[in-house]
Amino acid sequence: MPPNKEIPVYPMTALDEITYRTADALFNGSAVAEVIKSCVPAIKDPWAIPSIDLNSLIIAIRIASNGNTMEIDSQCPECKEDNEFDLDLRTVLGSINTPNMAEPLAIGDLKIYFKPLTYKEINDNTLAQYEDQRLLAIIPESDLPDEEKIKRLNEAFLQLTRLTMNAMSSSISMIEAGDDVVVDPVYIQEYVRETDKDTFDRIRNHITNLREATELKPLAIRCRKCDHKYETPFTLNPSNFFGRAS
Repeated sequence: MPPNKEIPVYPMTALDEITYRTADALFNGSAVAEVIKSCVPAIKDPWAIPSIDLNSLIIAIRIASNGNTMEIDSQCPECKEDNEFDLDLRTVLGSINTPNMAEPLAIGDLKIYFKPLTYKEINDNTLAQYEDQRLLAIIPESDLPDEEKIKRLNEAFLQLTRLTMNAMSSSISMIEAGDDVVVDPVYIQEYVRETDKDTFDRIRNHITNLREATELKPLAIRCRKCDHKYETPFTLNPSNFFGRAS
């Protein structure tokens, strides 16, 4: 961390632009990691970035590379008019919130503390879920006997449950129970796996609220043709987000 507590962000190189256009690198997440490593050299391990910082970094790299504005296309749901306008990415960057991870969730005499997942944890979970969802779509259409189909579908559903459990337990940094403190990931995972449904739901909802606090807000748009006001989602898709502004 530099003395001024500000991490410099540099424009993308020609090699970076080739990297993020590589389909396999985009799919497995390595394209984003390599671009961050190149453009933000103060970050030594992009895979270890807290997920709550990822949007800010990607937007900052886009600004450094292509300027503050980005052209947005949106269709009015009322009159179907295509609306085009320039979005000031500095406004988006300034609107990103950081949840209070220091505030625990109190459940009875327990205090549960949370942490953001790393980029690697998010990426690995996404890839595993994608593979499992793909299996769930393929198995019913396969030529396997019905008994084998049922068996494999049950295994795929169980795997999705395990992925959810792992993501939840990885989001917990510490559990306090009176003078006892649990930080070992193995015991935290065991607690999440064996807790009652009400507690499980409260933990899951708390994690969801923390995640939603960091999500980019929809853009408010007024249609230039019919004056209808509506919202459109704003997402960071690396495959096109880093493209040059018109």
